[in-house]
Amino acid sequence: MMMPSDTRDACKGINGWEIAASFSVGGFEWLAFSEKQQGRMIIISSQRTTLVDCESGGIEDCNIDFDEQQLIAYCDRLPDEQLHIAGQFGGNLPDSARTGEKVIIQTNDKHIMQIYFVTADNQKTQIYDRYDAYICGFSGDGNYFVLSDDGGILILKKTNAQINC
Repeated sequence: MMMPSDTRDACKGINGWEIAASFSVGGFEWLAFSEKQQGRMIIISSQRTTLVDCESGGIEDCNIDFDEQQLIAYCDRLPDEQLHIAGQFGGNLPDSARTGEKVIIQTNDKHIMQIYFVTADNQKTQIYDRYDAYICGFSGDGNYFVLSDDGGILILKKTNAQINC
């Protein structure tokens, strides 16, 4: 199952951002953005471990050792880097970027989660309205955004004119 079409359609309307990838992940557990190789993200699931290129959407298998108590991981494709993992059961990603973008997350008493993406110029777009997502947030450099739920993973990237170095 992939991210619902209403979420993908809403994300297509965010000024200055575009969908880099949307794919299903069986048994999602954790993810982490690389801090040393911006635009790279690991995904840990019960089925496999992968490295994602958030710019191209490319996915490749990799070996990852991780500690769910310490919320850290090490990936063979990202040598000499300790990654801080986040998922449904712990850890977190930044809910704002230093360039002004942010996400607002609201959950009602029926466990329906609404997620709004707010651009730097205050354009507010509802991108999610269903049962709880596992995790969402920005990469350290603020150029990528990820949303994960039981339907899969959606990665947004700033358009080339908007990339911050």
